Amino acid sequence: MREQLEHIAAIASPQISVQVVPSGYVRSGLLAGFAIATLEDGSEVAYLETAIRGLTTGDRDDTTMAVQRFEAIRIQALPLNMSTDLIKHTAEEQWT
Repeated sequence: MREQLEHIAAIASPQISVQVVPSGYVRSGLLAGFAIATLEDGSEVAYLETAIRGLTTGDRDDTTMAVQRFEAIRIQALPLNMSTDLIKHTAEEQWT
């Protein structure tokens, strides 16, 4: 686990955003995993996990909802530097 945490902290950059959401701020959007991809033409695709299977959609309403949930979660997340510091600290303190 320590090596995984160190790797996550090492790859974090303005191009690869790594932000920690404190446990006290868990929102409904975190109940299932989802990912949003922006394609070269600027369109967005969302991957949504369900209890039965994953679903990939390019539907504008679905992707808009996913982006809104992501932004609501990100508002509660620690900034990049604080997140990487917390990850490094956790790797050192919890996984030595």
